[in-house]
Amino acid sequence: MGALVPLTNWHNPTKRRLEAVRAAHERDEAALLELHQAFLILKGRKRASLSPRTLELYRVGVRDFLAWAWPPESPGPRVEILKATSDDLDHWITELQTRGSHLGPEPTPLKPGSIATYLAAVRSFYRALVWAKATELPEVTAPRDPTPAHERRPALPAELYKKLLAHLESSCNPRDHLAVRLLGEAGLRISEVVHLKFQDLHLDQRLLEVRGKGGKLRSVPLSKSLVDELNGWLKLRLAYARAGETRVLLNLGGRKGHGCGMSEKALREALNRHYRDLGFPERYYGAHMLRHTAGTRFYKTSRDLHATARLLGHSNINTSAIYAKMDLEGLFEVVDRLED
Repeated sequence: MGALVPLTNWHNPTKRRLEAVRAAHERDEAALLELHQAFLILKGRKRASLSPRTLELYRVGVRDFLAWAWPPESPGPRVEILKATSDDLDHWITELQTRGSHLGPEPTPLKPGSIATYLAAVRSFYRALVWAKATELPEVTAPRDPTPAHERRPALPAELYKKLLAHLESSCNPRDHLAVRLLGEAGLRISEVVHLKFQDLHLDQRLLEVRGKGGKLRSVPLSKSLVDELNGWLKLRLAYARAGETRVLLNLGGRKGHGCGMSEKALREALNRHYRDLGFPERYYGAHMLRHTAGTRFYKTSRDLHATARLLGHSNINTSAIYAKMDLEGLFEVVDRLED
């Protein structure tokens, strides 16, 4: 995460309340977002270990709510920020379901998962206002998604995974090939992949040392072929890396950050470009889908949820149970055996 937000206006309880009330009455979006970030870092469950991506998603959710409650072009609010009720938030959620985001020029109704993220952001935003003693906390629940989690977040079928790797080999893209394998075979999260550094590699022991959610450290065993690929990439990256850059994956090409560590956004864009080139269905887009692919492979090979949880860094074995349901190929095997 970047540097902490300035705390000049937030460390003193009296000043914190005055500044929060002022910002809400004047629709000072920057100050309200600063208050929210200060609260998340100082008082949130994960505090300073909150990931940059989660922080950015929360900023988008709060900005959307502010755009709905008090449109920037409007002289006054449709809903006073400090007096919003649970009914007001329900109205906002209904618009997210039917109209979509209030930030883009061409709104599209949001999916339940996105709405839940937006609502989590606004809940924490109001907890920040409560922390500032500027208002009370409105109660509201997100709409239920009728689609099971394993259908919303599927794993990539083995045939398509092989097709993706073959595409990256034929197009001579070793960086993205390695990234896909770290996600789809080692089971890393995208944040863990882009923040992987030299000191995290213990290739002689076939291990990665990964710092995951909440700063939890885990050791990830690697296949022999993945160790060989990492060694090959480390030699190749010497021709591109800027002096002092320790992250494993680099920006390449004509970008301003050429030779610097790759960002999550850049890797997501690269992966989605490959999916489009291959004509993959949209249900198989995204980076986390590849981690689900790894989880499914771990479970299918071991039939052991404890081993799957250990490899993926899940503290609760129930979190890993979803991979038993994601084994779509296993279901096909059952169906095919019915015809024998």
